[in-house]
Amino acid sequence: MFKFLNLLYKNEAEYESVYEIFKSDIIRENEVYDDKKLNNLVQVVLNKYINALRIFGVKIKKEKNKFKLESSLYISEYSIDNIKAMSILTNANINIPDKDINKNISELVNNIVLRMDIQRRNILNSLLGKYNFTFYFTNIKDQIEQCKKYCKDNVLLEINYINKKKEERCICKPKEIKYTIKTAILSCYEVKKKEIIEIALPNIISIDELPNRTTSFESTTTVVYKLTGRLAKTYKLKENEKLDKIEEDSITIINTGEPRDKLFARLMRYADLCKIITPKYIRSDMINLINDSLKNYNK
Repeated sequence: MFKFLNLLYKNEAEYESVYEIFKSDIIRENEVYDDKKLNNLVQVVLNKYINALRIFGVKIKKEKNKFKLESSLYISEYSIDNIKAMSILTNANINIPDKDINKNISELVNNIVLRMDIQRRNILNSLLGKYNFTFYFTNIKDQIEQCKKYCKDNVLLEINYINKKKEERCICKPKEIKYTIKTAILSCYEVKKKEIIEIALPNIISIDELPNRTTSFESTTTVVYKLTGRLAKTYKLKENEKLDKIEEDSITIINTGEPRDKLFARLMRYADLCKIITPKYIRSDMINLINDSLKNYNK
């Protein structure tokens, strides 16, 4: 029974797995069973355990070839505020465009609902639909789908977009759609600069698909920088970084492919504990950015 419950709580109670658990409990040494008889015996024992669990408030249903929990052996106490928060999360989840996030939230909600008593479930059901969300991404849903198609088709694009209140143009290869709290972003490889850039979809003015598909090898900019002092001792490498050199009071880091504006914004926060080593033109760009920032304080 405990093996069966374990599969149910993991949502892995496929009929074949459950069958094997109870079959091993039926088969006795030196006894021979034909398939039909064994199947009948397993079903009898399985129904007996399911009925026994029902007495303790555990409800189980079978969908196709899988058993699923409808209520838990353990009931948790939830306040009205907890239930309201759960209803808001459930309603908002309907509009989340990212399928993986949507699935994860649905599984979380289902696991919590399993541990609610009937009264609290009824309260939750009465609140579903009460909160009406106009999700931010709804306004750019078609744009998101189109950009996903560009990424999948491996095309070359010419994009006109707004960057820091100025109109810019780039030739790029779309890579993926990312999501922030406020908007969706197209991450793409900028051919001329040879770096990954990120463009918020609402900032895109126009996208033109170029006739030739991208076949050239992509090489992103690699930036080497040094951190010193306390930062060198506590720094955690980012996903696109690796450690190059460790010295007594400093570390040297190799960063590949991080969007330049994000990298610059991050390195500026490190102030005099950070120094870009190579390439020289990136170091010059960083110096210019710092000088431009300082001008705001000299007025």
